[in-house]
Amino acid sequence: MFQGFYTLGSAMISENRNLNVISNNMANAATTGYKSDKYIASTFREEVLYRSGNITPSKRTPIGTTAMIQATNDRVTNYEQGGMEPTEMALDCAINGSGFFAVQTGTGADNNIVYTRSGSFITDDEGYLAVPNIGRILGTNNAPIRVDTDNLVIDTDGTVRAEETDRVYGTIRLDDFEDYYEDLVKGDNGTFTVQEGATPRAANAQIVQGMLERSNTSMVEEMTSMMSAQRSLQAAAQLIKMYDQLDGRTVTLGSMS
Repeated sequence: MFQGFYTLGSAMISENRNLNVISNNMANAATTGYKSDKYIASTFREEVLYRSGNITPSKRTPIGTTAMIQATNDRVTNYEQGGMEPTEMALDCAINGSGFFAVQTGTGADNNIVYTRSGSFITDDEGYLAVPNIGRILGTNNAPIRVDTDNLVIDTDGTVRAEETDRVYGTIRLDDFEDYYEDLVKGDNGTFTVQEGATPRAANAQIVQGMLERSNTSMVEEMTSMMSAQRSLQAAAQLIKMYDQLDGRTVTLGSMS
């Protein structure tokens, strides 16, 4: 009886967490360069089931495994490239291939580097190329790129120059990693930070001006997953009510004996 409470209760918690991941994917379906996540659940403390022999009870045959609790295992990010969407805007850039834009967040002692696939650039109040609400784009010289015009040409190798004067302001830095799953940690805003000990390398990719990379979230898959998770959650909730009623009935019958 109590095992049923453990199993169903943990299943409800697990499905709630799954729904949170799905909801976040759906909320970011229109976010430039966003990489979707998938919730992975696993069992906790598996136990082997045995069948005792009818003639020789001490002779047992393993028939399978069971677990009392379903637990969170991990959240896996899908790093596949999203589709390209033309915008014809000079400050919109997409990465064709593997790699990330390196973005400086903060200044001075608070200076950190995060990585993003979002190429929806702006020029901030001081004239630096930046990603809104994240930070300034770094160049290959590890410094932010400062410009004095919005009429820019951004070549496939990341060179940023003025359209009218052909003045070069810098080259956009693209970093890549050996193993995304081992080297990167995804943040709440869709950016990535580097695990301690991981080393970025130059990306073998091209920058396409006037294009944006769409989120790789599939709304059809997310809707299907959401309906499945909701049904599982509702089924577990109904079953746990039945267990509770049976438990109450057992207590009542026991007090009458």
